[in-house]
Amino acid sequence: MIFDPYELNYSKIRAYLDCPFLYRYIYVERKFAPQTPFSSLGLSVHRALARFHARPGDLGDLISYYEDAWLHQGYSTPQESMEFYNRGALVLENWWLHFQQNSAQVIYSEKSFEFPFEKWRVKGTIDRVDRMPGGLVDLIDYKMGFEDKNQWDVAGSLQLSIYAIGLSRALKLKVGSTGYFVLTSLQKVSVPYDAATEDATLALIRGTAEKMVAQDMSRKGTCARCAIRKLCPESEAKEG
Repeated sequence: MIFDPYELNYSKIRAYLDCPFLYRYIYVERKFAPQTPFSSLGLSVHRALARFHARPGDLGDLISYYEDAWLHQGYSTPQESMEFYNRGALVLENWWLHFQQNSAQVIYSEKSFEFPFEKWRVKGTIDRVDRMPGGLVDLIDYKMGFEDKNQWDVAGSLQLSIYAIGLSRALKLKVGSTGYFVLTSLQKVSVPYDAATEDATLALIRGTAEKMVAQDMSRKGTCARCAIRKLCPESEAKEG
């Protein structure tokens, strides 16, 4: 796939904001970051939920989708893989029970969008969109819960802000709220969406994207926390 600096998504923007060298490594050089047990588990669970929303069924169907979606990469031993598999299966079982007791009108799952913004194209895929009263929609992103989430996290989320603009511009939907559904705790953390924040979000996208196009590498992120710290030639924490 040819690298296109004018095609944007949240992951690209987030990578550049974290560290321009991380962005270059993954998206320009296309070397990709190695999977970890947590990232593989998260992807497996997300894919199972996406398929369930597309083809609802019983708990057996959900677990079957999970088995089909299971990623084996990132685990150091078969025992570790099985431990994480069981952990994900329990999360999905609890989610299924919760979903049966808390009905929602899911109108989209794994919904892709694309909208033009000046000289760029902004793309994304949204985990779930529910219908709300009054013609509004609720934008939901699934999180495994490896880190706690609160309303401040939701209100300050660049990801959710980009997705809300995508729903508005590409799908002509009016967003009433945005939030995270934390799978490990079965908690939904959401806030009303304020469309007045759109200009600030677009300004951040513009400013970051201009630096990405210019290949501005004048800043370095925190190497000790980076997923490619052992691979990046600019890393100061290769042995970390």
